[in-house]
Amino acid sequence: MTKAGDITSGFVQTVAALGVCLVAAAPPCRGGQAAFGVIYNNQGYPNPQGLVEGSPGVFYYTAGSAGPTGYFSVTLDGKRTTLGAPATGSFFSAYAVSGPDQRFYASVCNSPTQTCGLFSVASAPGGQRLSTQSAPCSPDQNLPDGAFLGLGTGPSHELGFAHCDTDGTVSYIALMPGAGNVMDSDIYAQDGNYYGVLLNGAGIGSVVQATPSGAVTALYTLPSNTFTKGGAGTPILMGTDGNLYGSISTGGANGTGMVYKLTLSGQFTLLHSFEKVKYVSGPSDLIQASDGNLYGDMQSGSDSRVFRITTSGQYTELTGLYSMGCYCLLLQGSDGVIYGLASSGGTAGYGGIFAIDAGLPKPMPQALKFAPQHGPVGTRVRIWGYNLLGASVQFGSQPGDDVVNSGPNYVWVTVPAGANSGPITVTTPGGTAVTVASFKVE
Repeated sequence: MTKAGDITSGFVQTVAALGVCLVAAAPPCRGGQAAFGVIYNNQGYPNPQGLVEGSPGVFYYTAGSAGPTGYFSVTLDGKRTTLGAPATGSFFSAYAVSGPDQRFYASVCNSPTQTCGLFSVASAPGGQRLSTQSAPCSPDQNLPDGAFLGLGTGPSHELGFAHCDTDGTVSYIALMPGAGNVMDSDIYAQDGNYYGVLLNGAGIGSVVQATPSGAVTALYTLPSNTFTKGGAGTPILMGTDGNLYGSISTGGANGTGMVYKLTLSGQFTLLHSFEKVKYVSGPSDLIQASDGNLYGDMQSGSDSRVFRITTSGQYTELTGLYSMGCYCLLLQGSDGVIYGLASSGGTAGYGGIFAIDAGLPKPMPQALKFAPQHGPVGTRVRIWGYNLLGASVQFGSQPGDDVVNSGPNYVWVTVPAGANSGPITVTTPGGTAVTVASFKVE
């Protein structure tokens, strides 16, 4: 039996069997609702950012400031590998994100000049690259066309939704006019539109929608919000029901933060208000997991916590993070476990990667877009969606050839001999998804 505090490659199976916290000197899991463990205590590099599961059980993140800076991978048994490091004096200005080319990207800036470029690494050391173009775009999410969505700065210093190619080329989807505006979060949603939270100079936030053609609509005005930490102060997502869910650090019944639901027609519902004396700040991240519920982090000094809330507003605290402190970024792994990257705490004070086993099922794949739409046998097809790690692909009843993942959002497959025109089927350990569109075999 694994002793408390031991972290092994069998972490997931161990916590599922024990049902207790695997952290040295930690009290039992509160209410027995989840098992908590530290995968890796971040060492030597402050300011960890981003968290991507690049392959099953292997996570990628960036860390560092103007001093030591690096792009890293970490396995479930706590082995960290340095994949690349920008030049001395540089710092990462965006989260880690996976690309379509089996590489991992982030925006890196030079501290003295503030010039930025798109930095990428391979899954093994020695394969780092820096784009030759200045990239005034911070990639936050990969897109169906193989590029990135990010927060960009236009020619007149307007802020808004930006489209970033892997070579650093930037174009603008929609810019927000007006001095003092800050885009605090951005997502590409399942309906094909872009959503974000826009803060004006007075700290008032609005949930905005941008269409692919650049038309902008303000859906709802939120209470006063003082968070301007790009992408970390006002998380927003589109749920599987087609509604938007988000949180802010102010508002609610106590003025100290809330979780809300917003329909695309602008109907607002307050789901939960955070206690005034208990928490110092609202969530820095919010995800929807395979059980349909939302999960987020609460920042309460040295006692940060992770909570669950249903889409109807039933709130439950899952576990404290004990040695870890948020800001935190969360994701659900391909094994169903919730993983997080904490910005502080841990044995070195630089945060680290933790895991919470809440007994959730493995996430179902979503195969949403593919390109090209047609081609002969031997055509290489890129499929984009969510939870695609470990995928197999079929064209009708014919298995695809040379199936390769590029992070959790992309699968490449070659059209096999004998393939028929029709939808593409993608199967992972979490289930099966069928594309809405059909591939035409020529």
